[in-house]
Amino acid sequence: MRNLVCAIVLVLVALGVAATAEAQAVRPTLNSHWGLVWGTYVWQTQMGAGTHLPALITFHADGTITGSDGSMSGALNPKIRTTPLHGVWERTGWQSIGGTSLYLVFDATTGAVMKYGRARSSLQFAADFNSFQGKIFIESLSCPTPLTCPDPLDPAAKWDPNPTMPPGGLPVTGQRLEWMAAAPLQQ
Repeated sequence: MRNLVCAIVLVLVALGVAATAEAQAVRPTLNSHWGLVWGTYVWQTQMGAGTHLPALITFHADGTITGSDGSMSGALNPKIRTTPLHGVWERTGWQSIGGTSLYLVFDATTGAVMKYGRARSSLQFAADFNSFQGKIFIESLSCPTPLTCPDPLDPAAKWDPNPTMPPGGLPVTGQRLEWMAAAPLQQ
């Protein structure tokens, strides 16, 4: 009986050591640079000399993107409105990612869907992963009618580049949104 108890204790200790070692092996992966992309960023798209389109973009840990920008309310073109963007991102290098997002473009007067918008980005992160710079390409896929939009995932779909976009894309930068303590503003 005593030998059985000793054997059970030894097995439990071995299992505890193995579980602890496995947990410690996983922890560096979660805290490594590979895990530091996700979060919310204050994004700026350079539209011209001294002008930037602001956006809030979230890169989720599961590889998805959500965001909104100043064009949603018609700030760039009062004749249209856009939905928030939804997309995906993936690693293209140790400190770089690429993203593809879609959004809908509506006629501001009628509310009818006019086209899909697509934003494709290439971003290079700083060593601390709290900021990035890169480029974005904006394209659209027109709908013949509000209820007959082409499939935006069809490889043969005819996407048109934004006519005001430079051939090399638009420069973008981003800064990670950091937690701030809840407290009165200091004047």
